[in-house]
Amino acid sequence: MKPKSKLHWILMIAAAAVPLTLPDATAAEPTQPSAAPRVIPWDVPALSKPPVVHPTTERPARGMRSFFYEGADFKGKPTWVFAYYAAPEGKPPEGGWPAVVCAHGGGGTAFPAWVKQWNKNGYAAISMDLEGHLPGGKHFGVEGNFPPDVGHENAGPKRLSWFGDIALPDAEQWFYHAVADVVRANSLLRSFPEINPNKIGLTGISWGGTIVSAVAGVDARFAFVIPVYGGGYIRRHEMTDEQYRTYLAKWDPSAHLPYAKMPMLWVSGFNEPVFPLDMFSKSAATAGGTSTLCIRPFLVHGHGFGWEEVWEIGGFANGVVNGNAPMPRFERPQVDAKDGLVRAKFTGELKGAVVGFTTAGEWKNQGLSTIPCTIGKGEVISTKPLPAGTTFFMINGSGAGPWGDASVNSVLVGAKP
Repeated sequence: MKPKSKLHWILMIAAAAVPLTLPDATAAEPTQPSAAPRVIPWDVPALSKPPVVHPTTERPARGMRSFFYEGADFKGKPTWVFAYYAAPEGKPPEGGWPAVVCAHGGGGTAFPAWVKQWNKNGYAAISMDLEGHLPGGKHFGVEGNFPPDVGHENAGPKRLSWFGDIALPDAEQWFYHAVADVVRANSLLRSFPEINPNKIGLTGISWGGTIVSAVAGVDARFAFVIPVYGGGYIRRHEMTDEQYRTYLAKWDPSAHLPYAKMPMLWVSGFNEPVFPLDMFSKSAATAGGTSTLCIRPFLVHGHGFGWEEVWEIGGFANGVVNGNAPMPRFERPQVDAKDGLVRAKFTGELKGAVVGFTTAGEWKNQGLSTIPCTIGKGEVISTKPLPAGTTFFMINGSGAGPWGDASVNSVLVGAKP
């Protein structure tokens, strides 16, 4: 069911943007070293085999199967990854249920409510803990009032801030295990007889969005990938030049996204405070397949919001695996050299579109001014040129037909000075 929304919410740009001090990701940092060729530290063929599953009575949830599955080795023995899994009630469709792997963000865990959300939409789903925890707390269907952040004896490493473990060996770093755990979850679902192995998608929220952005270029078996909030081009933080070269080659999704050929939906908000829109949009543009953007005017950053509030997520998945109408999609906008008008080709149906632009010198998730667009056959055209001094612009539209009121956006384009 679509949440309450109005067309002007889609066409307006968030004026209440959160000011940030992060650097502009469309330009290299002055001290940023050149990235080495991509490195794949994971044994992808080994991770592509179904993992060993260990039943458990820990942290049960109604209507769910809970178990551990084996991930990558850590200090000489396989890690155990806690997961919840459920399929929709009733007989599977011919070929098996479509399914989704759900990767949580920072402070998250395996969430039963996320699995149930996909079950309601006709998908089997698995949600797993990617930081070596057992589920705890009271959020998103976690039962039993157990304390959060509780580990177990076969756990892998925890996340240490922004790649704070970069100096450790690859197999002892959190991101190495998070990616491996997601690939293994895909392998596990593909071994279930009730699942259609050709219709397994992947979504992740916040840090999970960064994880799945990398996985998209590592595990080609996914039918679709939907990062929410998080993506690539993470800034340097506390790294030496050599560590940052290694990071860019191995861990940042920007190294892997060119190899991601499946359709991807990129979901965020104009006021996103953690992963700024310029970095997020650049990630979408880097992907090797088709990228569709859904940028909401006011989307709160957090678990729950990233699966309950955005009905476009389920609609996009249905368009890929169930033959429903695909979501409208913009190609990269271009400025016509002759008349200065912004033009962008699109597929699908639209009811409205504007060009959003700013003349601010640095991207800080600021509000955008707008220029109305006319909608022609497969192309939108601005009604007047961008003003002098424009630094960033994009197309923001609203879907029509079966995609009525959907947030449909182009990538954010950095205008040349």
